[in-house]
Amino acid sequence: MRRYGPLIAVSGAMAVGDPGRNHLRLTPDALLIRHGTENRGIIPWSQVQRVILDVPTTRFRLPGLLCTLVLGALTFLAVSDLGFDPEDGAVELLADGETSIAPLSRHHVGGYWTPTVDGAHRLLQHLIDNPEQRALLARTEQLIDVAARLARHRPSGA
Repeated sequence: MRRYGPLIAVSGAMAVGDPGRNHLRLTPDALLIRHGTENRGIIPWSQVQRVILDVPTTRFRLPGLLCTLVLGALTFLAVSDLGFDPEDGAVELLADGETSIAPLSRHHVGGYWTPTVDGAHRLLQHLIDNPEQRALLARTEQLIDVAARLARHRPSGA
């Protein structure tokens, strides 16, 4: 299983967010709004104009590692589960001229490293703008490598 920030390769698709909770599942044909395995909406790519992730970000390179270490130490000291779960972020979808917002669960407490969210935005917009590229969603591990390259690419003037 391959993951880069909010993107994770799952069987036959790419998930944006925690696939066990609220997430988007990207297939070559559509975006699925899901809670775990339950579908809560299907939007064909032909209707999608924009996808914006609203999740906490950080400049720290390994936010999941730091949060895991700190929470692990606190849990050990408290000798009980502290009950820390990542708060949901959100995803804003513009489809057929209408904006909707859906919850988006995160993989860990703390923010995502900022370049990974930038890369996810660039990849999503690339898939919206280039329909022929959506077939790559059948090979999500390679697509995550593309997102990593897009995160490193800074457009001129940025």
